[in-house]
Amino acid sequence: VAISTPRVFRARTARDVQAVSADGNAIPVIGREFSRAERLIVRFDVYAAGTDEPKATATLLNRGGDKIADLPVTKALAGGTHAFEVGLNTFPAGEYLIQIDVAGVGGPASEVLAVRVGT
Repeated sequence: VAISTPRVFRARTARDVQAVSADGNAIPVIGREFSRAERLIVRFDVYAAGTDEPKATATLLNRGGDKIADLPVTKALAGGTHAFEVGLNTFPAGEYLIQIDVAGVGGPASEVLAVRVGT
């Protein structure tokens, strides 16, 4: 089991979320600093041998690695096999980690993504 590098997209409105979610050619952001007014859309691909369908989960962690919330992972509409959204408006300014875990027949795989939330 393997995970691609997560691709992060920013959206400010519901229309932005819909547009990015449906656009397989959307360009991800390079930076990892976001405002509290934004929503993040994270897409990634999961690779597994044969017909195995691995289970992907995502967790929001504080800077110290303590769990804040589970993030529901769904099949991506376009541009990846899996996706999830993170609304930043409920979190205070600071640094956070997003941990993506995949469990499958080939063994577990994990990716960690660091983000900074400003004002």
